[in-house]
This record gives sequence, structure tokens and C-alpha cells, in this order.
Amino acid sequence: MPNLFRSTDGALWKAGDSLPLHLADGTPVEGVWAGSAMEEKLDWWLRRSAGAQFAQTAEVAAVASKAEDTGEMIWGDAPSGARLFFVLLAREAGKSYRLAKMVTTAATPAQTAWFRHDRVALFGTLRPDGAITKIPPLQPPAPIPPAQAELF
Repeated sequence: MPNLFRSTDGALWKAGDSLPLHLADGTPVEGVWAGSAMEEKLDWWLRRSAGAQFAQTAEVAAVASKAEDTGEMIWGDAPSGARLFFVLLAREAGKSYRLAKMVTTAATPAQTAWFRHDRVALFGTLRPDGAITKIPPLQPPAPIPPAQAELF
């Protein structure tokens, strides 16, 4: 699962941050990044609570995920023009903020080898009608081989 992303202006964003987002019609909104939502269950997330909305970030430059085996943070570049998607949940009673769940998708074999994780960020843009235009991820570099153990 992605843990960090960098926007094209160089700003670094992490879980727990209050993110500037935009709805499909361009309306600015804000949400606190609180985990992820699987693309395969997107309809469930949007139906989960009345008032849930689909939103996107500004353009992103790169995304990082924590490797499942070592905990290492591994960065990958985002395709040109790509944005990240979030499900913005309805405001809970007594809270002054809304939670935002990053939309993830299943990793390709090459992404799994590079990030050492099976979920990656979904890249694309929101059309004015709320539909997603997906942008294919860049091909990640070949994974770095493990360090050779001592010979003697």
C-alpha cells in the first residue's frame, strides 16, 4: 500500500496529513489521509456512508510504498499528468475533518517485484461526470538483487 507521495511542486504527503483534493466538478475539498480503499471495492466504499465522495489530488510526481519484507520505503515515478484518487468519507458527528482513503489497485508482477508489495496507487484523472480515466503506471526498474552474503 502506498505510504507517501510527492506532488509535482515537490510537496511530500503521508498518511495522517490533511490533503487538498478536488471533486470531479473541480470543487476543492480537504480530507485526512487515513488508509486505503481497494479499487475492486470502490462501489462499496462510496455506498458505505451517505455523503461519501470521490476526489483526486493535484498531479503527482512519485509514490512510495513500504516493502512488506524489509519495511524499506521504495519510490516509483508517476506517469505524466497522473493524479491519485481518494474516497472522501462523510464527516463523522463531532469531527471537524473528513477521512480520505487512497484508492489502490492490484500490482502488476513488475510492480510487485519492485515495490515488494501487492497493492499500488491507482493513477488517472477524474472526468467532470465523475468517471475515472485511468493512466497506466510507468514500468518500474528491475528489482535490486539482494546483497551477496559473506563468502568466508
